[in-house]
Amino acid sequence: MSAYTPTKRKLYTLVMPLDLENKRILLGYKKRGFGMGKYNGFGGKVEENETILEGAIRELQEESCIKGTDLSYHGILFLEAIADVTLPVLEIHVFTVTKWEGEPAETEEMRPEWYPASPDYTSSVVGEKIPFTQMWEETVEWLPLLLDAYFGKGGGVEHGKQKQLVHHVTFGSAMNPETGLEDVWHGMLDNYFVWVEGEEGVPKLEDWKNEARGVWVEERRKKRFGL
Repeated sequence: MSAYTPTKRKLYTLVMPLDLENKRILLGYKKRGFGMGKYNGFGGKVEENETILEGAIRELQEESCIKGTDLSYHGILFLEAIADVTLPVLEIHVFTVTKWEGEPAETEEMRPEWYPASPDYTSSVVGEKIPFTQMWEETVEWLPLLLDAYFGKGGGVEHGKQKQLVHHVTFGSAMNPETGLEDVWHGMLDNYFVWVEGEEGVPKLEDWKNEARGVWVEERRKKRFGL
């Protein structure tokens, strides 16, 4: 597997707003650009002059008009397109947010919509259940597990906040149903998910400088691929 492993990574954030009282999740419908026509959380690129947490708060406010005041860190998604080795690995840092200032509002890029975070996350009842068929392929693998930590049987706020994940997905290229064209970010091949706890847990963000983050990421990737 080392033959196709790109060395470059692009750093992104992804924030999932959760309404704990009403047991629901806020998703954004992408109106333009990369991922247009899909539902997702809120996030984007981390700028050169900001931390991962600062980038998450900024992107959330830019895309949904709410300012997060209680973000919880939940780990990393690695998305890797092996059909084009020149592309960087997308390194996406995942958060939930349960407290914020302001009200969700539509922006030029995203249209926020609430969905019930019920135990039946993958049901296809239109207008009631999370629209996984209109989300990125890997989302159905990890998001229900994260929501279950908050809203499922035996779950709760503190239980949810303790959960951190590493999810590594490779794509082999397939037709994009939205465009009808071959797309390197479709056709999920390999799907590896693990909760990280204890000594293997993700370092605290406030202690995580760029160099330390890079070392940790490469160690995880080497362990994952047996390099």
